[in-house]
Amino acid sequence: MCGRFKRKSDKQKVARVFEVQAGLEDTHFVPGDDLRPQSMQPVVFINEAGERQIEMMRWGFKLPDRLLFNARSEGIAQANFWKDAFLTGRGIAPGDAVFEWKTMPSGQKKPKYEITIPGQEPFGMAAVWKLWKNPKTEQWERTFAILTGDPNELVATVHDRMTTFIEPRDYAEYLTPSERPPLHLLRILPAEKMRIQLVECSPITNAQVSLFDSQ
Repeated sequence: MCGRFKRKSDKQKVARVFEVQAGLEDTHFVPGDDLRPQSMQPVVFINEAGERQIEMMRWGFKLPDRLLFNARSEGIAQANFWKDAFLTGRGIAPGDAVFEWKTMPSGQKKPKYEITIPGQEPFGMAAVWKLWKNPKTEQWERTFAILTGDPNELVATVHDRMTTFIEPRDYAEYLTPSERPPLHLLRILPAEKMRIQLVECSPITNAQVSLFDSQ
């Protein structure tokens, strides 16, 4: 899953890696070590002019009973909440590391692990976005969720879900709106491409790292 991530790359590097063509002057962000749901984060997408645009979007849809900041890769093309966004609102969220907490018996500290992809700084996390009316402001805003899927054998030692990463060679195909959803791009990244390391043992509770995946 993806409930926290880090982005050490600055705006210029993100723009270069993802070949951003629009929105750069109007989008302002800085690196962050602890990026959380409900924060505003940059997302790359294809605009109406067919250009790669970057824009700050809110991470997570606040529903009455839960916060949707992850979406399951499995069945996303049929899921009521996500299927339209997966056809016309695909995006890529830049990051340099994601964090996972290993489930432990009650009362024990939860080890925190950092997951990176050496040679891809930043990497691209598969995302979907759509317009959402913020109930607090009554304003429409672009809001996104990060896709997750089954883990590879490396991440499975820590968590039973894993962030869905898009390979650089597939950025163009994933971002371009299409009549047929590119489900073949939602692959499990091979373990040999990833690195995982223990960061700390945190007293964080189950509730604090609880993730809500949409079915």
